Amino acid sequence: MSEPQPSEKQLLLTAWLDGELPPAEQTRFERMLAEDSSLAAEAASQKTLIDMTRALITLDPTEAEMRRFWSSFYNRTEWQVAWVLLILGIVGLSAEGVYLLMTAKGLTWIIKTAALSTLAGAALLIWNTARLKMRTSRFDRYRGVMR
Repeated sequence: MSEPQPSEKQLLLTAWLDGELPPAEQTRFERMLAEDSSLAAEAASQKTLIDMTRALITLDPTEAEMRRFWSSFYNRTEWQVAWVLLILGIVGLSAEGVYLLMTAKGLTWIIKTAALSTLAGAALLIWNTARLKMRTSRFDRYRGVMR
């Protein structure tokens, strides 16, 4: 079942609330608000909802909560297993892709070489970035600081 199409008043109300109406349209819509009490009530209700939503603050987890989360064997193991499965899947798919690329009859050696060099370059960049992050993480002066 599809949703009904919004009316012109609803589209104008949305644009008015978002501050996207040109001055002439805004003047016309505000006249409509003065003439139509149900539209004015809906506009006031939507404006209140928007103001309340903008006033909400988001809470970041505290450092103690993060330490409690990572102290759990289950949480640490779950992340480690997920990373191992992800890496094994990427390696398996890459190996299969290289095999299919090498055994493809319709591709020229230039295409095969270009594809393999692209894969090798991407793998080297990922490996280098991960290695650099592992080596320099202990020297990060912001380690343990909540951002």
